Amino acid sequence: MPMDAHARRLRGIGMVLELLRNRWTYSVVVTLLESPLDGRQLLAGINEGAARNADLAAVRVLHPNVLLTRLRQMAEEGLLLARHPGADVGDGPDLWELTAEGKELFHSLHRMTAWATGHRTCLTTALRRHRQGSGCGQPPTWGPVLTPEQERRRGTGMVLEVLRPRWAFAILCQLSHGPQQPTGVTEAVNAGVVRNRDLTGPRRLSEKVFWDTLHRLVDAGLVVHRPRPGQIASTARCTLTPAGHELLAALGPVGEWAVEHEDRLLVIVRRRRGLSDRHGM
Repeated sequence: MPMDAHARRLRGIGMVLELLRNRWTYSVVVTLLESPLDGRQLLAGINEGAARNADLAAVRVLHPNVLLTRLRQMAEEGLLLARHPGADVGDGPDLWELTAEGKELFHSLHRMTAWATGHRTCLTTALRRHRQGSGCGQPPTWGPVLTPEQERRRGTGMVLEVLRPRWAFAILCQLSHGPQQPTGVTEAVNAGVVRNRDLTGPRRLSEKVFWDTLHRLVDAGLVVHRPRPGQIASTARCTLTPAGHELLAALGPVGEWAVEHEDRLLVIVRRRRGLSDRHGM
């Protein structure tokens, strides 16, 4: 049965989140927004940004070979172009720039960015809590002094971090239909996997991964799950919060962009998940 427009947008959002799943992809995009950069300039800009956000996550340094791999993949996927700075430079380093599609993708995040601004405190607390739980030490109680634009980009990055777990968006979508028990959510998500096997492959949502993802969504203020005293956690219903509903609505422009680029996204996601290509790029 053909998908309706709403289902296509949701499927598209899931594909875009897969496109942005690597933690460096969004950093590359925002660093290249203003102008093309060569590899050294790009590396320096990304690492400066990572240092500004070290209070939210473990300190990570992007290495040149990792960056080059990411740039080449983003170019293959249509988000970047590599060009030489000019004939007079000879065989100088490539300059990397965003394609029109890459810029459109960034701008499709604008409503999500606005949502993040209104939920900054909860997002910051949740990410710091998981940073602490990962064995990275006690997170600082202070944050860096940022420009307004850096604050907005930091907010978008925080939302992408919350949605980075593979099943997070699918769980949120399922809970948008109303309160449900955890077992019912898992079964419904896995039923969706069967319906979208051409895109998802055989991987299914396990109970362990569900609970880990649920706890992260609860900490981020997107889901409520509060068993009563003496109640078994698996029998207590999960409920999407108003903030969770608002976030799904804020992802609307992302879904619209995805529908416009659906054929390309299908190929990209299938390749990333090790599935055979059905269509050429």
